[in-house]
Amino acid sequence: MADALRANARDQIARLLTQLADLEDAREEFDDDEYEETKAETLAQLDSFKTSLARMTTGDVTLTNELETIKSATLAAISAAFKTPEILKLFALKQPEALRERLRACERDVLLGKMSDAKGKIERVEILTALKKLQAPLEESELTFLREHMTAGLAEFVAVAGDNS
Repeated sequence: MADALRANARDQIARLLTQLADLEDAREEFDDDEYEETKAETLAQLDSFKTSLARMTTGDVTLTNELETIKSATLAAISAAFKTPEILKLFALKQPEALRERLRACERDVLLGKMSDAKGKIERVEILTALKKLQAPLEESELTFLREHMTAGLAEFVAVAGDNS
């Protein structure tokens, strides 16, 4: 039962975060009103999902921990702390290896000029924050970078969600 519930929660958050990422990717195909309406609907679904998770987080400690991680990801989406839905999705699905790969790709793309320094900094901070919340080990240079560049939204996410490190 708990495994099925965890799998369903993971699938639901993955679906909503993918929907949010797809919306961002296809933003040019929508007029402003359509985009805002669709985004608002997706965020309302995330909020509803967060409420459901709050009711489910009693009982089994393992289930509670996993649901709390998903709840934290949902909170981050709603508060718009993360600007990059794909990073938020990897965090929600607890995929530190995929986050590390995304970090390497981001750093490479900045060096090659495929990504601006500003966008690279935003993604790097988001990835490092997600890794920290997943209790993945961070190098001292990464922790320093994170302290120097963390946005107010991500700092609020860390504070509200409870710092796991």
